Amino acid sequence: MRAVVLTEDRPTLELVELPDPEPAAGEALIRVTGCGICGSDLHVATAVAPAGMTFGHEIAGVVEAVGAGVDPDGWKVGDTVAVRPFTGCGRCAHCRRGRADHCDSFALLGLGRPGGFAELVVAQADEVYALPAAVTGVEQALVEPMAIACRAVRRGGLGPAATVVVLGAGPIGLAIVAWARHLGVEAITVSDPSASRRALAQRMGATRTFDPLTDELDLLEVTMAGASVVFECTGRPGMIRQAMDIAAVDGRVVVVGVCIVDDVTFPYTGLNKELDVRYALYYERTDFTDTIDVLARGGLVLDGFVEGTVGLDGLPAAFAGLLAGAEGGKLVVAP
Repeated sequence: MRAVVLTEDRPTLELVELPDPEPAAGEALIRVTGCGICGSDLHVATAVAPAGMTFGHEIAGVVEAVGAGVDPDGWKVGDTVAVRPFTGCGRCAHCRRGRADHCDSFALLGLGRPGGFAELVVAQADEVYALPAAVTGVEQALVEPMAIACRAVRRGGLGPAATVVVLGAGPIGLAIVAWARHLGVEAITVSDPSASRRALAQRMGATRTFDPLTDELDLLEVTMAGASVVFECTGRPGMIRQAMDIAAVDGRVVVVGVCIVDDVTFPYTGLNKELDVRYALYYERTDFTDTIDVLARGGLVLDGFVEGTVGLDGLPAAFAGLLAGAEGGKLVVAP
């Protein structure tokens, strides 16, 4: 099969030929039809992932084969599916309650195991989910990132009466905007220095946007007014503190951005306002299945969310462009 892998000259990717994988017991072999490029792929390419790794965890495709022990009545060759990209032992307390991400044996497709930037990928069969016929095209590869946002809005206790501020209009920030609109929120403010991303946020339901680098008065006004729920989606140092500053009394801060360096907050802000500060990294199975249901009903406004698709041949160059700061909507790899 063809696959795109990380080279020794990180973070450069290259297209290679690899042996076709085979599903082991309890696994399914998926022919990839779409796999989104995630910001975390960019992060791990620079420092964490080993050379030779195939990235990609936002996977959709069709069932090609199943391994021993997989119910043949559960999956048939050609079934259209999305993959929750987790592997775990399947036996521990975390796995039994659907949180394999906390299993001691946890591995993420695209980092701990080969992922979806390839023609074929192997996944645990119990982490493969049928996609209704109403979920078509590139939306099939959006289940995973939209499930991340689903988890985040649930952690924020989001409802129609909320006033929301989203810090960062990358794909996850934009996905949170889509969910907030779906849940009936009428006041959605988005902060991002990119004009194109601010425009995209407005198309997807933001009622107000501003540039935090230049619009100091807007930032001050938002801070003075306060928001009942603030989503930190940048992962940049100092942004959790800013989110706490923006949150209203009795408000909630949900940290979704991945910051991998030490950061500093001012605890008295949280104490004085009696804030709830929560974190959202992955998702439970219900977040995944509920996302599929909402997508099937057309419940999320995703106009412009996907900028386009790229084949495996063009992926190394597209990935390099994203690392260099290319802006725009989400890219989906279509092997």
